[in-house]
Parts: sequence; C-alpha cells; structure tokens
Amino acid sequence: MEKRGLSTIVVTLILIVLSLIAVGAIWMIVNNIIKSNSNNTGISGLTINLKITNAYEQDGKIYTSVVRNPGEGELSKIKFIFSDGINSEIISNDTSLAQLDTNIFAISLSKLTAAEVKTVSIAPVFKLSDGTESTGAIADTYNIAAGGEENPSGENPEGENPNCTPNCGLKICGDDGCGGICSPGCSSGTCSQDGLSCVNCIPKTCQEQGYACGTPSNGCGGILECGNCPSGQLCSEDYLSCASANAVNTGLVEDVWPGTSGLYFGSSSLSTTEDYQGDYVKFPGSLETRCLLIIVSRLPIEGYYKSHVGFNFETMIKAGDNYQIFNTVQECNA
Repeated sequence: MEKRGLSTIVVTLILIVLSLIAVGAIWMIVNNIIKSNSNNTGISGLTINLKITNAYEQDGKIYTSVVRNPGEGELSKIKFIFSDGINSEIISNDTSLAQLDTNIFAISLSKLTAAEVKTVSIAPVFKLSDGTESTGAIADTYNIAAGGEENPSGENPEGENPNCTPNCGLKICGDDGCGGICSPGCSSGTCSQDGLSCVNCIPKTCQEQGYACGTPSNGCGGILECGNCPSGQLCSEDYLSCASANAVNTGLVEDVWPGTSGLYFGSSSLSTTEDYQGDYVKFPGSLETRCLLIIVSRLPIEGYYKSHVGFNFETMIKAGDNYQIFNTVQECNA
C-alpha cells in the first residue's frame, strides 16, 4: 500500500511539473505575439508625412527644404538619398522637425559630386515604443536644380514625366526609370550596372587603361576625359589612338543651282554608281563652314552627264569650291 501511495504522489508531481512547463511555453509564445503586434501597431499607426519643397546645388552643397505635414509619430532622423543617375549616397540627418514646420538642410556629399546630383529622395526615421528606430518608405523625390538656381516646381529640367511610375523590380540601387533611385541605394561603394548589388570599385585613369583620346568609362560608371584628336583625325572606337578621317569622295564643285541658292551641286568627280544620300559633305576653305547632310543623291540624268547631290535648304557653296564627303558627321567634323 505504501508503494502504491508513493507512486501516486510521484505521478502527481510529474504532471504538475509538465503543466508548469506547458504554461511557460504558452506564455512565451503569447508574449512574443503581443510584442510583435505592439510593434506592428506602432509602425502602422505612424503617419509621418514629409515633403520636399525645394532642392538645389550651390557652392558644393545640396540645399533641401523639407516640410512636415500633419501626421503622428516621433521623428528622429531624415535619410536623404542623393543620386546622379548611376550611383547614390545616403546621408542621415538628426532632426526633431515638428508638424507644420519647415527646415532647410545644407548637406555636403563625400562620394558624389554635388553639381552632378540629379535627384534627392527623403525617408523618415521614427522611434518605436520600445525605443528602437525604424526607417519608413521614401516619402518624396525631387529633381535638383544646378548652380544655385532654385527649382520650386520640382519638375525635371529634362522634361521627364512627373507621373512616372518607378520600376525597380529586384534592383536595390541605380536608376528607377523616373529620375530617382531604387531603395535602399548604396551607402558605400558603387551600384552595379544591373542594379542588383553594391560593389567596391576603384576608378581607373586614362593612362592605366592605355586610352589616348575620347571619353571612355573609368570602369565604375564614370566618364573619363582622355583628350581630343588633332584636326582631321578621329578617336578610334577602342579609344587607343587617333586616325585620319577618310573621305569617301573628294573633288571640285562644278555647277550650282538653282541660281546661286546652293540647293544642288554637280561634279564630274562624284561617282556615277554610288548613292551619297545620308552622308555628310564639307567644303574646306569656302564660305560654307558647316558639315551638311546630303538629302538628295542623283546619278546622271538625260542631258546632264554628272551626278549631283542636294539639300533641303540654301547653302553658301559656289562653283570652284572643294568638297569632301564622309559617311558620318563625326568624320566630317574632324
């Protein structure tokens, strides 16, 4: 009987212990849910409303005027996201901007060149009930005016559609298709060309890459200035050398008509089989100093044995001028 009574007590104690463990586990789950719901409620209940009223570059700084419209929440910082269309830089600025207040933030950039910045976006950083901080979504994006010129309308100076819908997909940086940048951007390094990652990139010089002319890439999304070629020469497609611009036809202007308008000219040096429409012609040493697009190219016709070319506007060419025809306007202007 004593053994049976002892077994009953042991079983009872085990059941009590198991019950306490179960109650503790349930409380931990419920407590986490309560905390999670509390934080979510705190975030969703925040309605911080920021708007950029003006932004412009002056003396190497970006001046951004921000107004806080009515809305609940404790604002602790504003994140400014600057973009030059390729790379971005994020600057956090402590602020306690109150509702209906406006402040102008003068911000110096360390990674981007202020004069090349195209857009600035802002996102609020607010404090939660547990004391932690959380960054909200981008509240506004503004197109920056250069050279200290205020741009109160915020419209893109290049005429981009202000109603454009950003298209980032999986991109985390780079252009969003509307003049802004995809979030969160790159706080360090540069944005990859596909916008899917931020990479540490060291720009290369013209000398390091062996470039002799033109405007090639620096390997990090920037553009180099590697110099111009001498007159009459063009930079090669690989930027490694300058080469003479080769004319496809040269000769002497023999006839000009109608009258002295210079709408057409003929020459026995023009090919009787080649079509020059879409090519460019210049007249070295003449009064006509432009490279002209050839609109009309005609082979010899009955009663006139020469080929002739023409334009859709009057020119300064006259009989006796030298001419040179090139395939491209770049070659013509060299």
